[in-house]
Amino acid sequence: MTLSSLIEQCLKGDRVSQRQLYDNYKDNLYTTAYRLMSDFDQSSDLLQETFIEAFKQLANLRQPEYFHSWIKQILVRKAYRLLKKQKEDISLDSVGELSYQDNSDIGYIEQAIQKLPAKSRTVFVMTEIEGFSHKEIAEVMNISVGTSKSQLNYAKTKLRELLKHHMI
Repeated sequence: MTLSSLIEQCLKGDRVSQRQLYDNYKDNLYTTAYRLMSDFDQSSDLLQETFIEAFKQLANLRQPEYFHSWIKQILVRKAYRLLKKQKEDISLDSVGELSYQDNSDIGYIEQAIQKLPAKSRTVFVMTEIEGFSHKEIAEVMNISVGTSKSQLNYAKTKLRELLKHHMI
């Protein structure tokens, strides 16, 4: 079944098609949610809330081929609002020891990303991992393009500091 026909069936309220659409995108969206939220439970909740909103707003999607980027924007907006509400800009001084022993480079990088303040982490994940432009990030986060670029620079600088001992 093509994406267009799957979306068409979802619009008609077909639960099987809704489940298929969910199954097709849940893993990728959960990964993004976790990178932004740093918490398994919050990421799961965010994923569910994203799909609920997406199904409610599905009739507003004009081009079905852009479904993935459209739903990802919904997820990122929801995550950013939640992070903003929580005001969890964790200072580097308050971060304890690494929470698990993972000796792979990827494990250290993921841990370092999670230690970034919420706004910097969000911009970093959106640009470097998800491929959003600074203009798109500015729109989603309601910040200027310059602030987005500044936050990315800050995130990269902090990551270099956090990873310099490991990457030698």
